[in-house]
Amino acid sequence: MNRNKVLLIVQSILCVLSAVGLIVADIVIYFQGISEQESDPMAQIYTVDTIVDHAVIICPVIAVSLIITVILLILKIKDPDADRAVNVPGIRTNNTGGKSSATVMARTVILLIAVAFIIAGILNGSILDVLVKASKICTECIGLG
Repeated sequence: MNRNKVLLIVQSILCVLSAVGLIVADIVIYFQGISEQESDPMAQIYTVDTIVDHAVIICPVIAVSLIITVILLILKIKDPDADRAVNVPGIRTNNTGGKSSATVMARTVILLIAVAFIIAGILNGSILDVLVKASKICTECIGLG
């Protein structure tokens, strides 16, 4: 197995671990909040402190995953089967082969803009606000809580 394949496998594993870690942290926070609401019905389930306490555990996995993603992008390593057309019965596809340079340029510009906004959000401290709001959307809007 070559180095490229190992990096792709490690990236996939870290991505799954990040998702599972975030899901488990959210469930743990929820049940801790429910137990606190038994003694104080007005207690908040998702507070900034509890979310930060649980997110700190998962942050290293997410950071390593992002670093490997950047390495894969810089080295232009990708799964050779990723661009292979998938034939689904009953669905016609228009497979043109490669991607035009305009498409690649547009994707690159959008990626750079997204990264710039993410860095700006981290630097101004709104990352915790986003995390708290995302947790509340999961519990209040979707109906988990």
